[in-house]
Amino acid sequence: MMPGPGMVPVVTLLALACLALLAVGYAVVGALWLWPRSRAVAAGVFPILLTETLIVGVVAGAFLVGGWLLLALLILHSLRAGFEAARITLPRGGIDGPLPALAAALAIAVLSGLAALLPLYLMTGGAVLLLVLGIGVFRRVRPGGAPGAVLELALFPGLPLIVFTAAALGGEAAWLLIAFLLVETFDSYALLGGKLFGRRKVFPQLSPRKTAEGLAVGAAMLVLTAALAGYLLFGFPVHLSAAVALVTGALTVAGDLAASRLKRAAGVKDFPKVLPHQGGLLDITDAWIAAGAGLVALSALS
Repeated sequence: MMPGPGMVPVVTLLALACLALLAVGYAVVGALWLWPRSRAVAAGVFPILLTETLIVGVVAGAFLVGGWLLLALLILHSLRAGFEAARITLPRGGIDGPLPALAAALAIAVLSGLAALLPLYLMTGGAVLLLVLGIGVFRRVRPGGAPGAVLELALFPGLPLIVFTAAALGGEAAWLLIAFLLVETFDSYALLGGKLFGRRKVFPQLSPRKTAEGLAVGAAMLVLTAALAGYLLFGFPVHLSAAVALVTGALTVAGDLAASRLKRAAGVKDFPKVLPHQGGLLDITDAWIAAGAGLVALSALS
């Protein structure tokens, strides 16, 4: 369990921190709008900020209300994200149509419920072991076949999504909100930094919009935000908060690249769209799934 004054106060503080982060975002975009040289950047970022407002509002509100509403939304998220991934991954193995994709999504949701019944250390340890073994096997299976497609879906988003959802069902939802706050901080400032200073592309094939400058700005602001929030809200040592922030940043990039790999292999730009300027639900939450599962695993195994 996460250290702190109790589950409800921790979640409340984190949800309010998410809303505060959103307010800072509006202030930054407003300041850029006042500066003529960056007005075009502000105009390009503002529509994205509006959809981010909806996302942050839904997530923060669901965690604040908690209870069955939060669990229901996370289960629906698991079903939708699993379906989106399966819908573009399974056809590459000759398994086409919405019914197999729905069956895969239901399997992920059911396994999440079963995993929530296990002790946290056992659930996360087993998931990490399966992930490592699965990657080893995946490197040896025949590309383009059904086993390869199913295994690819299981590696991402399957296993991380199971850990992510099971953590909430098992009472570890605060870690997911911490991950959301850190991911949103990193992504927001990486996007802004890339638009302002971006020159050198770091993943030209998988994610051509990511630049070294944008990632550096995102990482710097993530560490600063985590250090301040961790110390002010929970009294965490600055170096511990900074370390958690850096790990989360790495997991954020890994989750985004894993989802991009699925899309590039399937020849699509986005998962089935749910929001303008965002794409599908998995486009929105791929990094959160990876970071949330990673933080839950680290908390259980540390």
